[in-house]
Amino acid sequence: MKLSEEDYAKPLVGQVGGVSHHKKPLLTLSPDYVLKPLLLDHRGIREIAFYEAIRILSQNPINATYSTFLTGGKKKQSAVFLFGEAFDTLALALAIFMKDNAVAESEGAIQAAWRAVKREIEMIRRLANFTAPYYGVMGQRGISAAAESRFGVKEGAHLLLHDLTKNYSKPCVMDLKMGTQSYEPDAPADKRLRESSKYPQQATFGFRIVGMRMYVPDHLDADTKGYRHFGKSYGRSLSKREDLLDAMRLFFSSGTFGTSTERDGATKTNGETTSTEEKVRTRVLSTILQQLRPLRRWFEENKSLRFYASSLLIVYEGDVSKEFGSRDIATIKMIDFGRVRRVSGIDNGYNTGLHELKHLFTDVLVEEQERQRPPKVASADSAVL
Repeated sequence: MKLSEEDYAKPLVGQVGGVSHHKKPLLTLSPDYVLKPLLLDHRGIREIAFYEAIRILSQNPINATYSTFLTGGKKKQSAVFLFGEAFDTLALALAIFMKDNAVAESEGAIQAAWRAVKREIEMIRRLANFTAPYYGVMGQRGISAAAESRFGVKEGAHLLLHDLTKNYSKPCVMDLKMGTQSYEPDAPADKRLRESSKYPQQATFGFRIVGMRMYVPDHLDADTKGYRHFGKSYGRSLSKREDLLDAMRLFFSSGTFGTSTERDGATKTNGETTSTEEKVRTRVLSTILQQLRPLRRWFEENKSLRFYASSLLIVYEGDVSKEFGSRDIATIKMIDFGRVRRVSGIDNGYNTGLHELKHLFTDVLVEEQERQRPPKVASADSAVL
């Protein structure tokens, strides 16, 4: 498709994690789309293929999908073809009835292959629950065929995705690069060294914080729209687990500062507003943990795909004003699929990250619930003692 409305596409304001010098920014397009620029190498075409696979398999029953794959989508066949197919089927049935060993072995192999294909199709189909809705690929106007890369991706081509922040008044966003390694198995040595040196602790924690922003309008570091921004350097500075806990406490406290003049107990220290009302958003954290559960289950069952340098995007509502009703809504979605590989076995790298996130979120949630629990009132008997 041509990007017929490119004049209305604007850079995404507040893109989390920043943009590298060699990468193009995300764009937004009315009414609720995000345009993600595609890389011109193999990662671009692989990401298109990944999204297309999810879309096709999520919209078609498994049997119909496999049937289409076998027949090439042809609904009508010649009489000769149909007669030959019927004859082959009859011959196969007779051979099975006669207990032909070669046929029996072939039948077992076909059944095993079909079960494996069905299982893989079902796993990819379920991924639609964890990814942003995908609408296709759009390219900028005036792009000639000569500008097409050797992988078939045109200069200026973009993925058209649903804007996950569109339904939020003050979206707070965290971008997590998932997995114990962010490079593919066949990456050259210099690439491996460069990636692993960015955040050595990722091999242990299974993720790193690429960036985050929170809505805290009273903070001195907030921008003109009331957001605080934390980039890649902040995520790489978190060397210990306690540092990650602090980062999660910070991120999930967004929106609880309020206006200092409206909060009891609010003070200013060195010009920075602090408040006794500041607290972690426990309902938001509970929602995040609920959404994390089926994603963890999917990765425990997944035995065919590995996700390298893929990210997890967390979004929740930072507007806690009375005017905004659904203030505890939150979303978790997987993004960035240019390095997905089809490899047999469990994706232990991504699983490690999900496991650690679950425990970090749970620790912060339990800690805050304990802090907010009212103190026990001493009984009259205990008072006498």
